[in-house]
Amino acid sequence: MWRILVLCALWTFCALCPLSVISASAQTTLESFLRAVEASHPSLRAAQYEPDLAEAEIRNALGRFDPMLNVSWLAKPKTGGDKLNDLEASLELPLDMTFGPKLKATYDRAVGTNVDPENITTPGGEASLGVSLPLFQGIFTDSRRNQLRKALLRPDLAAAQFRLERNNLLRAAALKYWDWSESVAAVAIIDSILQFAETRADLITRRARAGEAAVIDSVEMMQEVLRRRGERLRALRFAEQSAIDVSVFLWTGNLTPITVNDLPEPLPIAGDTTIDVDEAVRRALVLRPELRRVEILQATARLDSSLATEFLRPFVEADVALVSYDLTAGGSPDLKLGLKISQPLLFRSASAGAQVADIAVQRADLTRVITERVIDADVRNAIIAVDRAEERLAVATTETELARRMLDVERRRLDIGETNLLTLNLRERFYAEALQRLVSAQADYARAVVQLRWATGTL
Repeated sequence: MWRILVLCALWTFCALCPLSVISASAQTTLESFLRAVEASHPSLRAAQYEPDLAEAEIRNALGRFDPMLNVSWLAKPKTGGDKLNDLEASLELPLDMTFGPKLKATYDRAVGTNVDPENITTPGGEASLGVSLPLFQGIFTDSRRNQLRKALLRPDLAAAQFRLERNNLLRAAALKYWDWSESVAAVAIIDSILQFAETRADLITRRARAGEAAVIDSVEMMQEVLRRRGERLRALRFAEQSAIDVSVFLWTGNLTPITVNDLPEPLPIAGDTTIDVDEAVRRALVLRPELRRVEILQATARLDSSLATEFLRPFVEADVALVSYDLTAGGSPDLKLGLKISQPLLFRSASAGAQVADIAVQRADLTRVITERVIDADVRNAIIAVDRAEERLAVATTETELARRMLDVERRRLDIGETNLLTLNLRERFYAEALQRLVSAQADYARAVVQLRWATGTL
């Protein structure tokens, strides 16, 4: 029943509004406005660089696994024979896999009269091909692999950050849009009752000049006209300010600001909205980018914790290589073995790092709990706002219909002399105030729907 009353009240409101206000220009719908904001707003265009930054971080992390070529040559020529001719070359390739192996290929050639006997080689030089393997620290992860795994999470983090900025921007833009629509509707209401007052003032003035009405009635009516003109200027200022606030969100493709010249779409009429709270919360937990961002931060903290745990183990690295001490000679290569051990006696720095990393993980877990609770509260508050806005709209619709009936009765009573001009003016004011409360209820409902869409991640 109350929805029928809403339609009746809005039909009456539109009938009262001057055509010059309603059809002064084309309408800008909410969806077209939001698409224009999303297409060219500088903050979103800046956020679109995040995927490029994520790609750069991945390439930087992959760069730590690039083959490393080192070449060193030192020569001290002398007549009759070189004092020193030393060439050292090596190629190292770290691998991103369990046990963190590194492939190594080396070539050394040191000849001359002044070469250290430990470094001297055959004229053909010696070469080796081998692998280095960590035995304790660095088996499951190391700084290189940890940086790469964190970098691989960066694209998802960039996408979540972009969606977060987009959702917040569109929510702010949509709320300003409905403020604008509300202010335009308020001007239309004031225009309608001002038109009534001006018409009645003109009629009473002519009757007073003809001696058919008291002069004081024309003074009273002109006072009412001036009062309503003042209210119109006040409402017009709010509408102009709202149009400027909306224009802040609009830009061209080359970042030139756009000024709004159209009118907004009318405020929506609420319908029966049945929302499953639990389903809305579940949807929000899936779609809200805040939670996805926290999940990535949790994964990053756990990667750092795993790396810190590795440093609690001693560093032991084994080298195995096949060596040819003379490349110009045939025969089977020799086997070269090596073992490197590095171990702090107390592990105080490593244990402190592990403690800090563990605290970071616990903080990330707590942040997720808080974020889930905030999202749950956002959804429930938004649903309550929609429900209360619908109830308020029903009350405002009934009030407006009753105020319109009282106004019609008061006009008929004035025509037959059973009431006075002051009472009729007051009735018109009451009807205009009821219309304004109806518009305010519609605007609150529209803003509540925007908030619900944002809270559930569907804006």
